[in-house]
Amino acid sequence: MAHTDAYKLPLLEGRLYHIFNRSINKELVFYQKSNYPYFLKQYQKYLRDEVDTYAYCLLPNHFHFFIKAKSPNVSSAFRRFFQSYVLALNRQQGRRGSLLERPFKRQEVKSEEYISHLIRYIHSNPQKHGLIHDYKQWEWSSFRDFGKDQKERLTSPFMDQWFLNENEYHLFHDEPKPNRFDFL
Repeated sequence: MAHTDAYKLPLLEGRLYHIFNRSINKELVFYQKSNYPYFLKQYQKYLRDEVDTYAYCLLPNHFHFFIKAKSPNVSSAFRRFFQSYVLALNRQQGRRGSLLERPFKRQEVKSEEYISHLIRYIHSNPQKHGLIHDYKQWEWSSFRDFGKDQKERLTSPFMDQWFLNENEYHLFHDEPKPNRFDFL
């Protein structure tokens, strides 16, 4: 199966996925700082019951999520979420038309090695793209969710279970990143 064909497959209940997408023509997805929390609020509204979110990172012109599909309706829930956000952004910016590439990208996560590298890849993305000197300080990432009270975060407690403790979590993120796991 070609790599791009995987982008069209439905998301299957019980499986893990790297969900990612970018804007058309490198436009911004987030024009104002207030767009980031609104995007996450809409994500919660449309996807809270459909997925467990393990990691995420929002960047000016693209985003990443690491999720587990909890229902057979996940693909349509993502479409409704994207549509709601783009409609609101279009009104705010006085723009028209599509904003995000279609179909949204998804890669099934099938190995424990992939899980670990995906978590690090998602969190380090702002630094990789030169948006910040230290990705640990990026406000629109799940990196700082580790150990927080569940009510204070978007992500499930998966990370707290995947890593033995907060020290291991931070040490893992500080390890050199392998070259072969650049997913985009």
